[in-house]
Amino acid sequence: MGNLHIACIAVWAIMLHTVSCIQAVAQEVGQYGFLEIPVSPRASALGGSAISVVEPEVALVDQNPALLCREMAGQLSLSYINYVSGVNLGYASFSGRFLSEGAWAGSARYVDYGSFDGYDQNGVSTGSFSAKDIVLGGSVGYPLNGRWNIGATIRAIYSHYDIYSAFALGVDVGVNWYDEVAGCSFSAVVTNLGGQLKSFDDRYQHLPTQAAVAYSKEVEHLPLCVSLSAVNLFDWDIDFKRHFVVGAEWIISDSLYFAAGYNFSHFSVGGGFHYRKWNFQLSYARYHSLSGSLNFGLSYSI
Repeated sequence: MGNLHIACIAVWAIMLHTVSCIQAVAQEVGQYGFLEIPVSPRASALGGSAISVVEPEVALVDQNPALLCREMAGQLSLSYINYVSGVNLGYASFSGRFLSEGAWAGSARYVDYGSFDGYDQNGVSTGSFSAKDIVLGGSVGYPLNGRWNIGATIRAIYSHYDIYSAFALGVDVGVNWYDEVAGCSFSAVVTNLGGQLKSFDDRYQHLPTQAAVAYSKEVEHLPLCVSLSAVNLFDWDIDFKRHFVVGAEWIISDSLYFAAGYNFSHFSVGGGFHYRKWNFQLSYARYHSLSGSLNFGLSYSI
């Protein structure tokens, strides 16, 4: 028990130290805002935040590596997001066992911004060019005891816009406490710690580092799970209500659920269906007043 307490204190000390070191630069999102787009349809349906939702879905690890557990081992997950303004995002992940009780996951994300018409300083056409981002990630999750779980993710981020390119490294650190009997879960996570190792020009940018905490609770005598998240905890110059995300899941059966969420900037809905080793999910979120975004998810447990 002494070692457990030391480990928990160490995790929180690292997170608090991180806050003090990077709070001054956390406002700089740069071109890496796509890292904050939820790749999981369940997370998207719940308002964009599912860091305390304990389900055996490896795509949820993208928001909180502490959710990674052995029950996800052997799961292959794919998702496609039709984002705003013709931006398309694809995501794939796979998980396996790590040591005796933990789990690992590898992931890949691809963002395609489409084709653009290029012109020189005299207005003469230089032809079309493309812009894309590619992210490769590795995650590890491990239980400290029956209720506490910690995790970390490291990402390599490559950006290629026309003839320019950049490379960055980022790290997520999270912790989750889950009481299965009481049906409640609490999580804290710091995401996108890091910055560019190679820049487009001489200006090196930080990643959109953020912190969040969340609590999920199953409603007694009802097939309902409610989640409340406090997000963007490094951005205190935004309106106070924009720090909160609420979501709810109606769990019809072990094979079917519906979800809805609201984060004071958009409303989202979605659902999922499980059949044998297959899991199908779909969500809709309106990130922009002119268009909505669909997130399709498919996973298979080997």
